[in-house]
Amino acid sequence: MCLLGQKGAVYIPGLFRQLPGKGRFMAWLTYPIREQIRITDMHSFFEVHYDKGYEFPGETHNFWECVYIMEGEVCVSGDERVYNLTRGSIIFHKPLELHKFIVNGTGGADLLIFSFTAEGPMMSSLEEKVFELSDSQRSIVSSMLAFVHARVESSPTPPTGFYAYLEPFHALPTYSQMLALYLQQLMLSLIETGEVSSVSSAPDAVIFRRAIRYLHDNIQGQLTVPEIARFSNVSEASIKRIFDKYAGIGIHKYFLKLKIKAAAELLQGGESVSGVAEQLGFNSQSYFSRAFKRETGLMPSSLKGDEKEIRKKAADTGSP
Repeated sequence: MCLLGQKGAVYIPGLFRQLPGKGRFMAWLTYPIREQIRITDMHSFFEVHYDKGYEFPGETHNFWECVYIMEGEVCVSGDERVYNLTRGSIIFHKPLELHKFIVNGTGGADLLIFSFTAEGPMMSSLEEKVFELSDSQRSIVSSMLAFVHARVESSPTPPTGFYAYLEPFHALPTYSQMLALYLQQLMLSLIETGEVSSVSSAPDAVIFRRAIRYLHDNIQGQLTVPEIARFSNVSEASIKRIFDKYAGIGIHKYFLKLKIKAAAELLQGGESVSGVAEQLGFNSQSYFSRAFKRETGLMPSSLKGDEKEIRKKAADTGSP
């Protein structure tokens, strides 16, 4: 508290407020807002129904993606983790995470899927997480969808498709920020009080996690399918089937994606392109550069620049 009123004190309007009693003032205190999460861009936002047996092929991209189960049962994988999700579950896939899902429920599944770019110190708290939404958190989702439906349906020509709920970004000045606020409120609530789900204990899921850890432990070398199968104590046919089931791609392709992800981290840490190629077991720097460009849409040397600009450029190329 700063009191004024002594001889020679100066009162500046707007910086102090008057207290009871003649010549008594107190300085206004400032409490800065500490922004923990900020969504900067939306890439998709849609509701969809899939019938039982539908398989979404594995993909990666350099922004976040969330899948919220509104009804039904879905088996979702994120890198080596596998989850059996039911109504009220939400999974967060971090940037560059390979993710895939299969619909298991007899009546299919109703999903809310959205992807976005975000920044802030608490975003890391959502990495590799699955949450079971509480009643209050489901209420946030319901309010958000009611808001979106009202704006979209009031349009003279309501849009359709995966980007339908993003179309009002162009026509309604407050829409994008309102949507971002709903999502940020949900994320902050989950970080503060969210109930975290455990990974699947199904035999195939356990084998898949073990195999992925083996790939990570040998990221600097070259592995063959027979070696991975032997380590996992299954046949070559079984390990191929398990990777197809949970990753949606072959083992060699998955191993390459792990190497590219590791390369990006090393390059952003200041390592040279030639050094990274050698560390990760690529036959030559030129082959590494071609593979990196094919998987990310960027040349390895570009990761020496500003990370935010790199992500924006990669998103603009439409690369995975």
